Amino acid sequence: MDAQKVMFFSLAMRLSSFVNLAMLILVSASTYASVALGVTAFSSSVVQASSFEAANNTVNEGSVISADKQNHSVNFKRDEKINVAVAANFAKPLKSIAEQFTELTGIEVAVTVSSSGTLYAQIQHGASFDVFLSADRARPQALVDNNLVHHGNLVDYAKGKLAFVYAGDLSSQAFNEISSKTSSERNCDQIARTSTKDTTAQINVQLTDCLSKQLVQLMENPQNKVAIANPKLAPYGDAAQQTLQNLSLWHQFLPHRVMGKNVLQTLQFYTTGSVKGAFVAYSSALDLPANLSSELPSNFNSAVNSESAEAITVIVPVPETLYQPIIQSLVVNSKTVATLSPNLFEPLPIKNAAAPVDEPIHNDNVEPTRAFRLSDASGVSSPSLFVQYLMSQGVQHSLTEWGYESTIASGVGN
Repeated sequence: MDAQKVMFFSLAMRLSSFVNLAMLILVSASTYASVALGVTAFSSSVVQASSFEAANNTVNEGSVISADKQNHSVNFKRDEKINVAVAANFAKPLKSIAEQFTELTGIEVAVTVSSSGTLYAQIQHGASFDVFLSADRARPQALVDNNLVHHGNLVDYAKGKLAFVYAGDLSSQAFNEISSKTSSERNCDQIARTSTKDTTAQINVQLTDCLSKQLVQLMENPQNKVAIANPKLAPYGDAAQQTLQNLSLWHQFLPHRVMGKNVLQTLQFYTTGSVKGAFVAYSSALDLPANLSSELPSNFNSAVNSESAEAITVIVPVPETLYQPIIQSLVVNSKTVATLSPNLFEPLPIKNAAAPVDEPIHNDNVEPTRAFRLSDASGVSSPSLFVQYLMSQGVQHSLTEWGYESTIASGVGN
C-alpha cells in the first residue's frame, strides 16, 4: 500500500511539472506574439513614412502612419493611442508633428490620410476618429452644424496656398521665345525674381497674366493634360477650379483635365509624367527636386526633372486673388467639449510660494517659466492634448517650413 502511495505521489508531481511547462510555453508564445505585432506596427510606420519622403511614390487613400514611441516625459507617461484623420495635403507635416507629440507624451498617434470629403463622409457614418484635420473649414463646420461634434471643438489650424507646376524644356523654341520677351511681357520666372520695389498687388497682377498665358500655351496642344484634385472632395481642387473660372479658362480646360482623389495623387500624376501641369498645394510642391538656382526667392522654385537634364519644373504660386482663402480647420470628434485652453504646451509661470520667507524676492521683468509636464494634464483628454500641441506657438510658427501660414500669423483661428 505504501508503494502505491509513493507511485501515485510521483505521478502527481510529474503531472504538475507537465502543467507548469505547458503554461510556460503558452506565456512565452503570447509574449512572442506581442513582440511580433509591435515589430509589424513599427515596420508599417517606416514604410508609410517613406511614402511621404518621395513625392513620386504611390499614394494610397486611407494609408496609416503610427507615431513611434520613443523617449517619453520623465514625469509621467500616458500609454494611450489616438486616431487622427488628416487631409492629404497636410499628411507630411502631421507625420512630423505626431512623432514629436508621441516622444513628448507617450501617446501614440495613428494617422489616416485621405481627401477631406472622404474623411468627412466616414465620420458621418460613424468612423471612430478622435481628431479630424480638414483642408477646409466647411466640412468641420458642417459636423458642428449637424450636432455631430461640440461647437467648442472647432479650431482653425493652418492657412494653405495653391500652386501651379508645369514642365518646360530649356531647349525648346517656345521657352526661348518666352525668355526673350520684353520686361512688359515677362515670364513667370522673371516675375518671381521681381525686386521688392513692386507691391504684392503688382506682382499678383503680373503672375495672373503669366499663369493665364502659360495655361493657354499648354492647352494649345490637344495631347497636353493638366491635373487637379477632385473639387468635390479636395478643397485644393475647388481652389483650382475657382482659379480657372476666374481666368475664364474652365471650359477650355475640361478636355485636358485629369483628376486626382487628393492633392498628393495629383502631384503624383505630374511627377510620373502623366500630365504636363498640375494645380497642387504649395506645400506638396516643395517635395519636388532641388533648386536650379540659389538666387530664387522663397515663393518660387525651378527644379531639374530627374528624368531629363533639359526638362525644368516651374512652381508658380497662384495669386490668392484668384481663389477663396484656404483656411484649414480641425474638430475634436466628440459631443463633449474639448479642453483646449489653457494650452499646457506654452511656457507655464512658476509660482514661488514655497520659497523660504527669509529669501529675497526678485522682481524681474521676465517671469520664470517651466517646461511642459504631462503630469499636469490630469483630466485633459489625449485628443485635446494633441490639438493643444498642434496649436502651440512653436508648432504654429514651424508651419512656414512646410509651405503654410500659421493661423496665428494670418489672424484667423479660434
